[in-house]
Amino acid sequence: MTWRSESIPPVPEATAAAVKAAFPKGNLYIDLHTEFGSIYRDEFFAEFYSNRGHPVEIAPWRLALVTVMQYIEGLTDRQAAEAVRRCMDWKYALSLELTDAGFNFTELHDFRQRLLNHDGAQRLLDTFLDTCKERGWIKARGKQRTDSTYVLAAIRRLYYLECVQEAMHHALNQLSEAAPDWVRGWAPLEWYERYGPRSDLFRLPKETSKRNALALVIGADGYALMDALCHDASVRPLLDLPAVEILRQIWIQHYYRCTEPGMEEIRWRDTADQPPTAQLIQSPYDLDARYGTKRDLNWIGYKVHLSETCDEDHPDLITQVITTLATTSDFVMGEPIEQDLADRALLPGTHLIDSGYVVADLLVSGPSKHQIDVVGPPLSSSSRQSRENQGYDLHSFGIDWEAQQATCPQGHPSVKWSPGHSQEGHAVIRIRFDKATCLACAMRPACTSSKEASRQITVKPQAQHEAIATARKRQETEAFKTTYALRAGVESTISQGVRRFDLRCSRYIGLAKTHLQQTINATAMNLVRVAAWLRKGKGTPPKRPPGHFARLAPPPAFGLAACVSSATAS
Repeated sequence: MTWRSESIPPVPEATAAAVKAAFPKGNLYIDLHTEFGSIYRDEFFAEFYSNRGHPVEIAPWRLALVTVMQYIEGLTDRQAAEAVRRCMDWKYALSLELTDAGFNFTELHDFRQRLLNHDGAQRLLDTFLDTCKERGWIKARGKQRTDSTYVLAAIRRLYYLECVQEAMHHALNQLSEAAPDWVRGWAPLEWYERYGPRSDLFRLPKETSKRNALALVIGADGYALMDALCHDASVRPLLDLPAVEILRQIWIQHYYRCTEPGMEEIRWRDTADQPPTAQLIQSPYDLDARYGTKRDLNWIGYKVHLSETCDEDHPDLITQVITTLATTSDFVMGEPIEQDLADRALLPGTHLIDSGYVVADLLVSGPSKHQIDVVGPPLSSSSRQSRENQGYDLHSFGIDWEAQQATCPQGHPSVKWSPGHSQEGHAVIRIRFDKATCLACAMRPACTSSKEASRQITVKPQAQHEAIATARKRQETEAFKTTYALRAGVESTISQGVRRFDLRCSRYIGLAKTHLQQTINATAMNLVRVAAWLRKGKGTPPKRPPGHFARLAPPPAFGLAACVSSATAS
């Protein structure tokens, strides 16, 4: 498709008059158009379209604005296209005549695909943030806070037996569409009953032995299907079908196939023999959805990280959205978050984060690389001494970095200093003390529970070790508690996102499309927040009427204190 850039028209007189009469006090879309005009311009989306093809039915700037308004209202594509036809405030925001018939709802799907192909959702967010920066509504090197929450994938949760059965159902459906004659002539009759209906319509056996037997039958059927495709040259290209490739990957993750001359054995993999959770496919319909856990919560889907400004007398604006797999830990996200903010010229001076993000590397890189004051409580030590709050934990030992030697609380020096790496690949230093000295020490029970080995401590390199120690001391100060109290406000952002913008439910399949949704969500939330902030008078707190009980309070001269004094005297 192609388009021809045109100047954005003013609001038609008839539309403006009708809206003024119907909304004398304005509303969200009227206020935003009055303050910002069109917000987006056709030039922002020039690279989305080629110079050939049929002309677009509606200007890109209008599609962009309708897309954001659609998320504000939580509408489907059909409902959003209908709103353009019937809502005069939408016509006002889009500079359309009252008689305009709108456009086909499929234009919105096409535009989202273009956004996906060109990282356009980020452009929607950044364009509005740039406008706010120009107006001084985002404080340079101000305060920002970050938190994450879970996102449910747009699929039904499948357990392992259902997953393999649904993989066969999905593969046979695609094969039947691509080569119906071959499937009709080859597939066994019992497969139509076993894989014809979706797995949620198939009644699985209750007994464990029968479930195990069914799992092996499904495994044998899957291998038979893939073997038939491999051995028949006429249908071998069907192995490249997405559903068949997904079937192959799921079978690798869930089955062993032992082939010996004259014998073949198929076995179901135990949980310990399956790939890590970060690689394990949970559904053949969404290859990016992963099984995530956080304390007592578990879900299938993704995780979204939101950063927002939190300066006084400024609107709270979401500056960044990062969507990850559900298995991606917050520990590894601190540095990517700050680097992304740096790349987009949105770095804060103070970054408020919870303990999930506070790691030694971030405490070092934040101040040194980005000149950011990273404010957050580091996790407590996982050692037995720290958990029981007695004995000598890591921070009870003195360390001489130049001499490469540690000293225990009893004054004994270490005898071995061994730089190395942790299981995660991070640089660490393992320090060991003399065995004979440890065995003879009267304070040994407070130091180690081992009956024979000497005490060993594992520390991070000097910069990281000292950064963690400094952060632990800082979190005990009143200044830290006062500053860090501001971080709690990000919970209201997540609450607003969940209640109004369906933040925790993905509309689409896959990580890329889920991130697109979350970025448009952030843009929609920013528009709503700015409109509310402007209506309140740029930071003036809203006046809320007192409740019914408060209205019954006695006059000030006979207030609560007077009532208490009177009751005490009597």
